This record gives sequence, C-alpha cells and structure tokens, in this order.
Amino acid sequence: MARTATRSDRAPQRSAQPAPTSPSFAEFVCLTLIVQGASHGWAVGTLLALDVEVGRIWTLSRPLTYRAIDGLVDKGLVMRRDPAVGRGRDRVMLAPTAAGRRTAARWLDSPVEHIRDVRTELLVKLLLRSRAGLDSETLVIAQQALLAPMIDALTSSHGEDDFVDVWRRENARAVRRFLDHVLHPQDVAEIPRPEMRLSARNQIRGTVTGVHHGEVMSTIKATLGDGQPLTAAITKDAAKELDLVPGDAVLVIVKSTEVMVAKVN
Repeated sequence: MARTATRSDRAPQRSAQPAPTSPSFAEFVCLTLIVQGASHGWAVGTLLALDVEVGRIWTLSRPLTYRAIDGLVDKGLVMRRDPAVGRGRDRVMLAPTAAGRRTAARWLDSPVEHIRDVRTELLVKLLLRSRAGLDSETLVIAQQALLAPMIDALTSSHGEDDFVDVWRRENARAVRRFLDHVLHPQDVAEIPRPEMRLSARNQIRGTVTGVHHGEVMSTIKATLGDGQPLTAAITKDAAKELDLVPGDAVLVIVKSTEVMVAKVN
C-alpha cells in the first residue's frame, strides 16, 4: 500500500521574493553619475557635496550616498568590482549593468510629474544631461505639455485667493517662464519692445482682478480707476504672453464701431 506523503516529505516551499521596487530619486541620481563615469562611492559623494556639480541643486550625505549605491546593487543596476589598488585608500570600483544604463537613460528622458518637482528633479536632470552632452529640447517640450494644464489652473484666479493661492500662482508663473527660457534662451535686452503709440484714443488704466483660462480664450477681469468693472476676452496665447495675474496694472484699449448712450435720470 502506497504511503501518503506527509508535509515533512514534500519539497520545501520557497517563499516568494518581493518584486524589486523602483529606484528612489537618490538612487536614480547616483546611478546616472555612475553611468557617466563616477567609478566609486567616494567620487559619487563628491559630486553630491554642497556647491559641487549636482550639489549646487541637491545634496546627499556620504552615508546616504553609500546606502543608495547598496540599493542599486541589490536591484541589479550596479555591480561592484575588485578594489583598484594604487596610491592612497583602495576603493571598491562600481560599474553600471546593462539594465542600469537603460534605467538611467529612461529616467533622464522622462519629464517630472508635478510643478513642485521642477526645482529639484528637473533641474538635476537638465544638469546631468548637459554633463553628458545630451540635448534637452525634447525633454523640455514634453515637460511643457505635461505641466500646461496644471499651470493654467494655478494661474487662473478665483476672486478670493489667499496667500497659499498667490504662492502657487507665482510659482507656476516662474516655472512657465523658466521652461520658456530653457527652450528659447534670449537676452532680455535683445527682445524688441513694441511701440505703444496707437490710433485708438480710448485708453483707460485699470488693475487686473481676475484671470480665467479656457481651452482657447482667456477671460480677463479688471477694475478701472473709478471702480467700474470691465471684462475682456483675449486669446489664451496672448494672456500667457502678457503673463497676466490679479494685481497687474494694465492699459485697457477700447476700439468699437458702436457707442451706446443711456439717459441718466
């Protein structure tokens, strides 16, 4: 009679290995520096020191740098080689794997997801691309397209903006100007200034009180000197070029073929 296999007779069950997680920002930066030639941990840490290379934008302490490198080795993106023997301290050499090179390239080509990431992640990517001699035009164009809806929403006012709304709006304006400058760098002195002499005589000074961006047109609300409100519809491109936000002083120019008259009692 055949004996029923007991639990102890069966082959041991192998526990499922957790799927490797995506590299952290620190790991992406360290990986890219290794791909670009930083051959040991000390060299990577030096490039991330305050006010040196990447450290001008974002810094990482040496202990955290070594921890990031350990994470890259665990993920199979970097491998360690025998120490290089020479003058001074022997250092364990680092080299990217094929998967590591592909991962770094994809990361450098990807725009950031949020406006808040421009200050650190996008600046680091632009610096690392410049360091490797890579053109960044395609990346910046993709970044503009991805952030455009967010910038439009943040630069549209809602009538009761508090200090947080103002901060977000001004930050979004700065990001839009920055991306435009990176894509089309130009000295302000070289930008031709249009003449302001116009045939229209109805020129009234006012202050912008609200801006709302639509798909094609933007609505600009302003208050004239005597307190009267005025609303103008201009193209969205024109509103962006003028960079209009509440509080801006504007010159309202009225050109009409018809004039209405109302009798005052």
